[in-house]
Amino acid sequence: MELYLMYLLIAIGSVLLFTAFFSALRLIVQRWTRNFFFSRALWLLWIQKLEKNQSENWSSLLRRAGRPFGWGKGEWMLTQLAFGCTGMLLILITALFRQNEPFPLLTFIFVPSVLFWLPYFFLKLWAGQREEILSTDIARFINRYINLLENQVPPYMAMVKAARPTRKLKYYLPSLSEWNRDRDEALETFKRQLGVDDAVILISNIRTVEQLTADQLVLNMQRLEWAIDRRKMYMHRKKIKSLGIGYSVIVYPAFYIGLIVTMFPWYKLLSEILDRYLV
Repeated sequence: MELYLMYLLIAIGSVLLFTAFFSALRLIVQRWTRNFFFSRALWLLWIQKLEKNQSENWSSLLRRAGRPFGWGKGEWMLTQLAFGCTGMLLILITALFRQNEPFPLLTFIFVPSVLFWLPYFFLKLWAGQREEILSTDIARFINRYINLLENQVPPYMAMVKAARPTRKLKYYLPSLSEWNRDRDEALETFKRQLGVDDAVILISNIRTVEQLTADQLVLNMQRLEWAIDRRKMYMHRKKIKSLGIGYSVIVYPAFYIGLIVTMFPWYKLLSEILDRYLV
């Protein structure tokens, strides 16, 4: 009975701790009217310190992921720390209930480490999925955009109509007022919000379409479509290669370990037979 009660308390505590950490983090980031755990000056110091040492990998990852929840590196690092501390607290609570057993040192090291890197892996997975969807959207957008421009549709209306069947790209299109106010700035904002490498190629070609003749336009956009298709093929080959490496890393060691475990009783039996008849 005490064991079931302990598991129940651990489950409830884990849910409450996760909810508390996540809610506190959202409130810290989104509301500055009150000081929850530390002051605004300390938070700004934390952000400045991280941005000063921010690598290009983090910047590229945040751009490709589209900055989920509007968070930067500071918020994601704080989330990682919150997950790691939650794991440590849960293990400490479990150890308090199991005072007669030795302290789980390996679990205390391994579980918080995994929980610490969990938000980062989630961000990378989100970025990869978003980049793949946007790459497909851009290829679909280009195909429709070429057909609409060939039918003498104005560039902005062609962009709006070409983006309708896309999954994510249509949400980043500039508004008509932004387009009329400053086209270059609207396209730059559009490229920055997309955040993927294909967007750089797309925007650079959209900026030049008005200076091209009809034949040059078709040829230029076909080249763009070809370049993005080649990039998609490259990304798919890279993903297949990484899956092969992951298969080798995960499956082969497990196979050899299973083989060793299976052969070990036969090895012991053979050793006993040899010891009995040869010694």
